[in-house]
Amino acid sequence: MPKSAERSSRTLVEASVAELSARAWRLIDGAQAVMADLDGCLAADNQPLPGAAEFVARVGARLVVASNNSTHTATELAALLASRGLSIAPRQFVLAGELAVGEVARQWPEARLMLLGSPAMRDAARAAGLRLVSGEPDVVLVARALQATVADLQDAVAALHHGARLVVANPDLSHPGENGLPRIETGALLTLLRAVLPGLPAQVVGKPEPTMFRAALAMTGADAGRAVMLGDNPTTDVAGARRIGMQTIRLRAAAAPEGPPNTP
Repeated sequence: MPKSAERSSRTLVEASVAELSARAWRLIDGAQAVMADLDGCLAADNQPLPGAAEFVARVGARLVVASNNSTHTATELAALLASRGLSIAPRQFVLAGELAVGEVARQWPEARLMLLGSPAMRDAARAAGLRLVSGEPDVVLVARALQATVADLQDAVAALHHGARLVVANPDLSHPGENGLPRIETGALLTLLRAVLPGLPAQVVGKPEPTMFRAALAMTGADAGRAVMLGDNPTTDVAGARRIGMQTIRLRAAAAPEGPPNTP
């Protein structure tokens, strides 16, 4: 879409958080709440990007990091970023993985859960009162499962084939890593499952669905019309925020991370 068309539809297009225009800053400074994506906006492979620390300091307590991250908890992600020079309090994160666990626990208390995800997500599920099982689950929750095997995926296929509900943390096929290298994401696993089970229904929790945006707004007490979202993905960050009436700023491309490369 041409830049002029995007601007007329209330989306500013900017290079990066390090190069925000005066117009963008007026929008940000005037907002009651400021949401920002993490990967490709503030960090790459959890390594802070140029301008991120300055942006975070200027926005202050109005900031909520609304990320489709389904690997970490807010506490561990905040600690990881702080160790690399980007200080954001755990209470300022809304993460798709934790949100998905919470949604399963809310809708199906004490459910038998098959979880494809990180150890942190498994700990979060147990803390929420969910029973982790390897067979005959009520619900299959798919997060970013970097250690999932073909056997694990086959077990999920079997469970879904026999009627288990499917909840997916986010629909992203990839997210940008160091030097723009695509990192395999949760949505790629959903695509695989649907290739084997065509028409498979799924409840998606992360962006662009409204669940995450509403959770972030609830944290700040802001109305959607008084909030702004910064993100690099037009189909998740921008489209999802605009769907509930938020103003949006799309970042075109992230610069290289500050400091040495790190593995997420």
